Amino acid sequence: MSCSMNLALIMLVGLASFSTADEIAFGDVSADGSLETRSLDVPVAMARGADNFYISNPMDSHDWAHTSAVRNSLLSMIKAGSTKVAGFENILRPIFSAMPKDSAGRLNNGTARYALHRYFNEKHGWSIKGLEPAGASWMSTMSVDPSVKDLSKYIVPTFLQQMLSEKLGVEGYDLHALALLAAAMEHLIHAEKISIVYSVFTTLGVPVPGKKSEKQIDDILDTFMMVYAFGVNLESSSFADVEKAKAHLQTSHSGWPQMQLFARDVKKTIASGRGMDFAEIVQLVEKIGEGYVQWQGKDCQRVKNELVAKPSHREGRVQLSEVQPSQASGRRTLFTESAEDFGKLGVLSEGKLIIPNYINSQSMCLSTASFYTACCVNECDGLLAKLERDIAAPTVEPSQLARLVATLPGREPGTGLSQALLQEIPSLANKDSGFVALHGRPLAEWMHRAFPLGCPAPNDHKVTNPKTPDEWIGESGMQVADLEEMMAEIAQVLAQYTTMGKKADEESFAAEDEVSDPAIDIIRIKAAIQEFQAEPQWSVIATSFRIAAMASMVGLVGVAAKSGMSATSSGKDKGMSLKDFV
Repeated sequence: MSCSMNLALIMLVGLASFSTADEIAFGDVSADGSLETRSLDVPVAMARGADNFYISNPMDSHDWAHTSAVRNSLLSMIKAGSTKVAGFENILRPIFSAMPKDSAGRLNNGTARYALHRYFNEKHGWSIKGLEPAGASWMSTMSVDPSVKDLSKYIVPTFLQQMLSEKLGVEGYDLHALALLAAAMEHLIHAEKISIVYSVFTTLGVPVPGKKSEKQIDDILDTFMMVYAFGVNLESSSFADVEKAKAHLQTSHSGWPQMQLFARDVKKTIASGRGMDFAEIVQLVEKIGEGYVQWQGKDCQRVKNELVAKPSHREGRVQLSEVQPSQASGRRTLFTESAEDFGKLGVLSEGKLIIPNYINSQSMCLSTASFYTACCVNECDGLLAKLERDIAAPTVEPSQLARLVATLPGREPGTGLSQALLQEIPSLANKDSGFVALHGRPLAEWMHRAFPLGCPAPNDHKVTNPKTPDEWIGESGMQVADLEEMMAEIAQVLAQYTTMGKKADEESFAAEDEVSDPAIDIIRIKAAIQEFQAEPQWSVIATSFRIAAMASMVGLVGVAAKSGMSATSSGKDKGMSLKDFV
């Protein structure tokens, strides 16, 4: 193998992953519930530019997190001390007080996951990958082999929990520990935004230091949205690929102009008119990440309005036969699922579609390249939050609950809770204690009957949202295989909006040559690397790349930990590296 071919191969590996041959692996759940290293034995699509829109799961290359970045985010929050996480504690205190705890006053794994899910959903509208009721929550313990370099984002929350338990030396989570987990997740998301923005700068050839012009900012925003919302992989895309992808979206995707307008509207709210530097652009894209939920929420209200207007609508349900695909200019097409798809989503009952279940299903989420998806806000969580604040305990006397639910908003105009519904409340109480569990299935079923358009009906589907609180906080009997099933189901649904209608096949990943191929086949690269490893110069080159890759990620996490970011004017306008910026 020639020296030039060797170097070209190393460059390809750098594009495909931040890792070398023995590190092209991911953390996976083994049969005993531990995490083990598993090589990538299936191709991972790394398509360039517009080609990215034709693979089956455009977000696949973004659905991995480096274990070093996860560890550093948690450690940085622990080292920051109580002052840094005090704000998280204040926000989490009401739900923490209302959650069931052990004798030491701590939450178990599942209860902590549910509290975190509620925190991120209520604060940002985010559904964090891996905080679903499946998402490895059945595991009481988890170990990660030191050689694992990348984790599926669906396992990251559980990985954080395990690391924190080991660091603190206790099982379960008090308020401070829960706040540390929330802070670490937000830190990871912030660090990833910095990483994406930096990749956008380097791909477009925009210098890091200095203020950017309006055109540069708009180009940066367009490229960021292509990564964030459509999964374009900048590791394998050049400037020409990005321009080609943008031109393709402008002619082929009806939602792209609206998405551009949304990003520019967010820019207007914080732009000073004097240009923006790197730190300000990072703040801008974070605002976009938060506003993206409200932007896509227009479709959530559209779903409710259209279904409520159906002739068969009664108490939050409509006949499935009346549900037809719905189109709106600049918005995604709704109700494209088959009857079988609706069944998998857990939104059907006796031939009727349950409106709040559909609104809160994965089908209404938009995928992102970050650690979360943008889903409809669950109106029932808001009602439950009010009860939690008023009760401040896991259980409540039936008479007190009856008084409180009578004051909740959310019923259809002109209607209130019937006496018949209020008289059912005593039957929800536990026969031994006489109290009603705030997060149990009986109350969840009652809330759906009381608020049929706001509260989803409980269902028995293991891997679909929405779920009742007890399915997070209880001791789950789910099998390990359910995590992979859940990930596959979610990816299939989310890909409907990010793909452009063409399914991926093996020919989509066929290589024309070693350098210009728009999709990198990991299997082919691994085989070539194994052959190349036998050569003496491998150890030096591999070590160099390993150090460079780890330094780049650690540097990004370090930047994210700093409260104020600024680019010095002493840097040159071109050729400035990330380490110069840090």
